[in-house]
Amino acid sequence: MNKQQKADNIDRKIGFSSMKKAIMEDGAIDRRTKKLLAVASAVAVGCDTCFSTQKKYARNAGISDEEIDEAILVAALIRLGSGLNYT
Repeated sequence: MNKQQKADNIDRKIGFSSMKKAIMEDGAIDRRTKKLLAVASAVAVGCDTCFSTQKKYARNAGISDEEIDEAILVAALIRLGSGLNYT
């Protein structure tokens, strides 16, 4: 089973795509901002695959590299701050 087949199998079991669609729709927070939050979250949790995917989605939505870079800096700040708890 290849990577896509595995992902499709998981999606059938837990409904990830439906959940993602519902969460990423405009609501109290607009879709554009949610895409930036997704980029920052991927950085904050340290998921390279998530980051690449979310950055691509953000760019496809017309979000500038400058805006993406600022979201990355905010997430990096949070990661740094949390690490300071160990000093």
